[in-house]
Amino acid sequence: MASSATVTIGCKLPIGLTLRVGTATHTLAGANAGTLIGGYGLTQVPEDFWAAWSSNYAEYPPLKLGLVFAQPTAQKAAAQAQEQANLRTGQEAINPQNPSPGITPV
Repeated sequence: MASSATVTIGCKLPIGLTLRVGTATHTLAGANAGTLIGGYGLTQVPEDFWAAWSSNYAEYPPLKLGLVFAQPTAQKAAAQAQEQANLRTGQEAINPQNPSPGITPV
C-alpha cells in the first residue's frame, strides 16, 4: 500500500473510526471533528488502502448506509456530505429540552 493517490473519506460516526488493513491504520475524523461538513468529518487516506479496507468490510453497516463514504476529491466529498446532512446515525445527542416524545424534562 504505497500509492501516492488519495481519496477523501467522509465519516459521520460520533467519534470517527480507525481503519486497519494488515499493519496499516488510518483514523477517520468523525462528527466530533473540529471542522464538519453536513455532520461529517473528512479525512484523506491512500486510495489503495481504502480499496482494500472497503472491499474487506463491504457489509459493514455504516459503510452500506453512507455514514462512511469515499470520494476521489475533497470537493466531491464535501458535496456528498452536504447532500447527506440529514442522514441520521442513531447515535445523535439527546436534546435535554425535548428529550423524546412522551418524556418531559424535570
